Amino acid sequence: MAVEPRARDAGLAPYVALLFVQIFFGTLPVLGKVAMRELTPFTLAAVRGVFGALLLSIAARAFAGPAPRQTLGDRLEIAFLALFGIVANQVLFISGLHRTTATHATLLVATVPIFTIVVGLLMRRERPSARRLLGVPIAFGGVVFLLGTAGLSFGSTTLVGDLLVTLNSAAYAFFLVRARDVLARRSALSFVAQVFRYGAIPIVLIALPDLVRLRPAELSGEGLAAAAGVVLLGTVGAYALNAWALARTGASTTAFFIYIQPLFAGVLAYLVLGETPSPRLFGAAILIFAGVAFAIWPSRADGPAA
Repeated sequence: MAVEPRARDAGLAPYVALLFVQIFFGTLPVLGKVAMRELTPFTLAAVRGVFGALLLSIAARAFAGPAPRQTLGDRLEIAFLALFGIVANQVLFISGLHRTTATHATLLVATVPIFTIVVGLLMRRERPSARRLLGVPIAFGGVVFLLGTAGLSFGSTTLVGDLLVTLNSAAYAFFLVRARDVLARRSALSFVAQVFRYGAIPIVLIALPDLVRLRPAELSGEGLAAAAGVVLLGTVGAYALNAWALARTGASTTAFFIYIQPLFAGVLAYLVLGETPSPRLFGAAILIFAGVAFAIWPSRADGPAA
């Protein structure tokens, strides 16, 4: 199968796709909060994983054609990526979202570009520069400021959730960097569908006790609509477009668009959930965005993005 064209061949299309990726992902914390009024976090993760795998596989068969022949090593690589990009990403994020606010969760997702830089440096996909390295502590300073300064007490109502969302960002950043190699060899849509199929199995096993107790007939229309939005927008649409754009740009460019997500999700959280941003949140946002911009924004002295 021919390698897909890069951004210079695709024009603005990858960047438009990345814009919609962040809008779709921005609905996830808010719709997830609404859905978890009636579903447990693990149940929602399982619904997202199973239906995401099903719909993405149908789309891949329709638009990408049969997947190329794979060796055992290829399948093991996909399974390994699924552990980070699907299992850890979804379980950590949804579990963290259940324990924090939608506004906190979407702001902490903005640390993905910083983790992407760190992973790229460790894996020698990035050329180290003083400017990029300086951006890391600035952004993490914002994370620490958001978590609080009182010794990181676990008595905080959102601290555990904030930490889980931050770990999710690290896992997803590793997935972005490693997935770039696979996407150079195959269709983005067939890749993300296979990753979801592999990742859905462990998620279902984790959620099995909650799934046994699930009573779908007792769910309200609002709960079902929110869960459907999580699957269609925050999962299928976001992952498919993200993989397509990643194959045509790069991990750091893809991660940079995460700037848009907190802005959209913050407005949506205010309108739907009534979450009012605090002064501490604004201070943390300034530090995180400044650090990410410092690390990601291209300059002539920097090497190629991850």
